[in-house]
Amino acid sequence: MTSPSDKEQITEHRAWLAGISEEGLALFPGLGNLLSEVDELLLKSDDVLYYAQPPMDGKLGVRFWRRQRHDKVEPVVVVWQKSSRTGRFWPKQVNGHLTKRVCRRGAFEVNAEVTMETLAIVDKLLAMRKSLAMLLYRTRQSVHSLKTHQKPVLNYQRKRLAELRAASDGFLDLAINSGDAGDVEAGVFEDIHWG
Repeated sequence: MTSPSDKEQITEHRAWLAGISEEGLALFPGLGNLLSEVDELLLKSDDVLYYAQPPMDGKLGVRFWRRQRHDKVEPVVVVWQKSSRTGRFWPKQVNGHLTKRVCRRGAFEVNAEVTMETLAIVDKLLAMRKSLAMLLYRTRQSVHSLKTHQKPVLNYQRKRLAELRAASDGFLDLAINSGDAGDVEAGVFEDIHWG
């Protein structure tokens, strides 16, 4: 006789599995939204840097450059340098110790503190973005791995489950219809492959 607690446990287990599925579905939009918010704050920080510094050699800013892939942009801190030949400004990437790159003399002195604090925020945002991007990458890799490598295994398990369900249903029908356990013939069980 089936106990009610078995059915309750199965129901609880199914609810738990559904929760895992919902968490997985919510993970990608959540990571994407966080990355978008970080990018928006980086753009806002670039605006602060733009207005806090004069348009001169040594001005710092944030740019989104295409790196390894043409469809992916990555934020970088740049210093604007003036070409002595053409007189045009061009950006050069700055790596590490951003707050030490702040120019504090001449026209830059007025908002040097604002620039330094903004670059400290930018540095933290870049670290956060790198961490989120890596988490998103690893999550995507895991999903891809599950889709490609686990699909044949899952298909095989589904096929086996269907066979076992059919066998179990057959036994249940036999047990219900026979009325007496002694009426079941021994040869019935030989056609079923259990392993």
